[in-house]
Formats: sequence, structure tokens, C-alpha cells
Amino acid sequence: SMPQKIMSWADMRLESREELIVTNEQLNEELLMLRGQLQRLNSLKAENVRLRELLDASQRVDEKIVMSEVIGFDQNAYSHRILIDKGFSTGAYVGQPVLDATGVLGQVVETSAYTSRVLLIADASHFVPVQLARTGFRSVLRGTGDLKRLELMSVPHTADIQKGDILTTSGLDERFPSGYPVGVVRGVQHVPGKAYADVDVVPLAQLGRSRHVMLIERSQKEE
Repeated sequence: SMPQKIMSWADMRLESREELIVTNEQLNEELLMLRGQLQRLNSLKAENVRLRELLDASQRVDEKIVMSEVIGFDQNAYSHRILIDKGFSTGAYVGQPVLDATGVLGQVVETSAYTSRVLLIADASHFVPVQLARTGFRSVLRGTGDLKRLELMSVPHTADIQKGDILTTSGLDERFPSGYPVGVVRGVQHVPGKAYADVDVVPLAQLGRSRHVMLIERSQKEE
């Protein structure tokens, strides 16, 4: 009976191995599904954090606001624009200021019935009148085409400006209300022979990451 026992044992071992392979595949599939669900949960958690930040920021805004969602982003290396889900049917208008939870994002430059395009402050064609929160020094902040860098224009070498200074909207253009944070000074360089100092500024808004934004509505006086 030994050959028969050996065959029986071999069959059992083969069946056990096949069962283990099937079980292993099932466990891998379940693990993959669980990891996908975990990623989704982490994404929802991060989105909830951003929404809370936006809600907190909206409560600090004095003007009336409209919440909007980013639904598109221009892939043009020479232009930085986003597409939002609010158009003139809901009151959006060209020149309307746009903020996220941490600072000024840009302004509406084109509207349709249900969507609008927003020019980001990092675009090389965008300019924002600003003032230094610490001293009140006024200047104009220009986009450089880099989402992580802005440039403060026409800063005299004698100006009291330091790394870490906060720049806010001055309101002199009658477009952006005064007092909203725009950027923080990253560095100041005094190059011999140049008429003005080189001042690099980091935008406070999450220009390439914000999903939910705020549109500031114009006051009745402005209307």
C-alpha cells in the first residue's frame, strides 16, 4: 500500500499548494482594495482639512463671498490660469478678486454662463499693488511665471524691508480690497550698480494646489 499512500500524500500536498496560491491571490486582491480605500480616505481627510481652513478664512473676510471649486488648470508654461465652476449666471465678473484659505490667488479675467477663468498672481502679466504690513511701505508685486516666486518692483536700497515681512493688498487699484495677505519676503539683495533692490517673494496662496476658492463680491457702492 506504500505507493498508494505516497500518491495520496502527493495529491494532498498538491491540493494544499493550489489552495494556498488561490488564498494568496485573494488576500493580495483584498489588500489592494483596502489600500485603495485607505488612499481615498486620506484624500477625503485632506480635503476636509482644506475645507475647514477655507471656512475659517471665509469668516475672516469682511466682504460678501461666493465659494467656488477649481475644475481645470491651463497647461501652458507661459500662462497660469485656472478654470472655476462659477460664471456670470451666479454673479462672477471680470476683475473679481479670488482668494483661497491662505491668501490672494488671482482675479477673474474671462467669464461664461457657468464657468470663469482666473489669472493667478504668479502669471508674468499679473500685477498687484501691495504694502508691507510692518512698515506700510507700498509697491507693486509682479508675477514671474513661477508658481513659487513673485517679485516686488521698484524697491529703493534704503527701504526698510526684511526677510519674513508680510505683504498685503493695498487697495490702491480699487480691485483687490486692502488688507488681504499676498506673500512673504524670501530674500533681499542689493546688487551694486542696480537702481533698485531685488526682492523675492513667496506667494501665500496655494497657487498650484487649491481646489476650493472664494470669490469676493463687489459692494453695492462699487456696483
